Amino acid sequence: MDLPSDRPKGPALARQSAVFVWTDRALFVGDRSETSLHSHHATELCIALDDLGIDMSTPDGPNLSGVPGAMVRAGAAHQLAIPGPKVAVLYLDAQSGIAASLNDWLADAAIKVLPAKLMQALRQAFGDLLASPESVLAEAEDACGRLIAEFANEAPRPSMHWRVRRAMEQLDAQLDAPPGLEALAGQIGISPSRLRHMFKEQAGLPISRYVLWMRLRTALLHALEGASMTESAQAAGFSDAAHFTRTCRQMFGLPPTAFTPVDMVFVAP
Repeated sequence: MDLPSDRPKGPALARQSAVFVWTDRALFVGDRSETSLHSHHATELCIALDDLGIDMSTPDGPNLSGVPGAMVRAGAAHQLAIPGPKVAVLYLDAQSGIAASLNDWLADAAIKVLPAKLMQALRQAFGDLLASPESVLAEAEDACGRLIAEFANEAPRPSMHWRVRRAMEQLDAQLDAPPGLEALAGQIGISPSRLRHMFKEQAGLPISRYVLWMRLRTALLHALEGASMTESAQAAGFSDAAHFTRTCRQMFGLPPTAFTPVDMVFVAP
């Protein structure tokens, strides 16, 4: 897409796209066009890095057009179009305290427009992540922190029950062959029915869906680091590359190949 001739020229880019990964969040900065309708287990904040904005919609509305940025509730079906050349998309795990706090700002909305003034102030910080030739993980963390701080409620959040947390740890450690409900419940000393109820209530999705989400995250990280689609699928416990691709389309509205041509991947220790 041709840019307006009077558009101010930014700094020369050291890279066209980059992915930053932490334990509870991931940030993509770079080129995106549009996604099909999808939903995932993450609170999403999307920021256009130019004045063209983003277009976002949900099946039941609202339909946002040309907005500077938007927040999406975890689990909300939505589709996205980026008219401009660059975008920053932050994904926050839904079970994190930060995501729970952002839900207070969303109230009952599935998606909500982010303030234009704030988005304009943060564009430079996210755009600079592509301009710097050096490792910029600390700068990315700072930019994300500035964005989150505008919406996070400082009030104490209810902590996740230790049994649910333990169940997540067990599942994360055994993604290639996760224990069934009864075996998992036995490992943490709770009845299967109680674990099923507690997990969905506190994690925001059923156990099987959580396993699929974590497998997708693992497979995408392997793919971003240069593994083939088949190798990435096998490393995360998918039956094959086709299963990996279908899951990625369902949860991100894009095939995994849409994520892999990034210039740099930065993973926090």
